[in-house]
Amino acid sequence: MKQLNSHGGIAEMRHLKPRIVMRRRGETVTINPNPHEQIPRSTLTSIAKISAWLLEEWYAALFLEKRTTLLICDRYYHDLLIDPIRYRYGGPMWIARLVGKFMPQPGLWVLLDAPAEVLQARKQEVSFNETVRQRQEYMNFVCKQRKHVIVDASKPLDKVITYVEHAISSALS
Repeated sequence: MKQLNSHGGIAEMRHLKPRIVMRRRGETVTINPNPHEQIPRSTLTSIAKISAWLLEEWYAALFLEKRTTLLICDRYYHDLLIDPIRYRYGGPMWIARLVGKFMPQPGLWVLLDAPAEVLQARKQEVSFNETVRQRQEYMNFVCKQRKHVIVDASKPLDKVITYVEHAISSALS
């Protein structure tokens, strides 16, 4: 972030959570360390939540986020399509995919990828087989996006940061 801000632009980090219903943007967000342990919401609640999420993202894109600000999200709505359990989504997946088509689209998708063994060593929130499945799903999804870059996150952190910064700078120019 410091390097991106030093180039004269404004870069902000946002953790993905719908905030109209939950919290206002800019407030401290608590992250559940074990989201897969919770039970899914009801179909009605799930659909209401992703609908509010859609409205909030469009409201934020149109009225809150400055056009001169580079917004970096560690997750985005489409993560729900790959890991609905994390979001306690209990509705039909076809509705979640439909809502995803109407979400504001990022100018650049960055996938931090690493072998499943590396990912599993860093975080054991899901089984190894689920890590393999999710990794493949993320790869499939990101490769279908118009502007995307896949970064080898198993490399040293400074190299990963440099590569991501370069990808963002290239996308902005």
